[in-house]
Amino acid sequence: MKRLLICLCLLQVTASAHVLDEYLQAAQLTLTPDGVRVELRLTPGVDVADRVFALIDLDLNGEISSSEEQDYARRVLDNLTLELDQRRLPLALTATQFPARSEMKEGVGVIRFDLAAPAVLSAGDHQLAFRNNYLSELGVYQANALVPATESIKITAQERDAQQHELRLHVRVAASATSPVWPGVLLGGACLTLLAGAWYRYR
Repeated sequence: MKRLLICLCLLQVTASAHVLDEYLQAAQLTLTPDGVRVELRLTPGVDVADRVFALIDLDLNGEISSSEEQDYARRVLDNLTLELDQRRLPLALTATQFPARSEMKEGVGVIRFDLAAPAVLSAGDHQLAFRNNYLSELGVYQANALVPATESIKITAQERDAQQHELRLHVRVAASATSPVWPGVLLGGACLTLLAGAWYRYR
């Protein structure tokens, strides 16, 4: 919990201090045994807030509808790539949050996208690559990864390009101590049950 609060505070401080004519795009990756979660926070500066709002408000009525939110999220998503061991992982949108226009005009409005990609992280070494190419003429980028909550997953190295469009993680996954035991126990139990049933039937 403490680690999460520190990361959120850092994101808020960075978002509030970014350059006025830039579109800050901060991505935070979380690795779990069954996949990857990506939290994407987009914060337009005061000088570009109207331009960004116009990209979302396609009917130019001064309000953002739910369909416009979903359409904008899809356009952003089309510019993101996530690869595990050079294989593309499909990212799914799990939650969105859009600020009021007044907040965006003040430079404190944050667009929030939560994304998820299911994947099986088998034991061994892996490489995870995330890249954000959205609106590069305005965007400035940040990419970070949280320390995995489970000790079986360790990030051994991180690499970023100069603009932080891309983050590469070298990951090591330990074999679970219980994984080879329980299948054998369950299989053995099933065999014993079948043998007992056969003995009872034909004795």
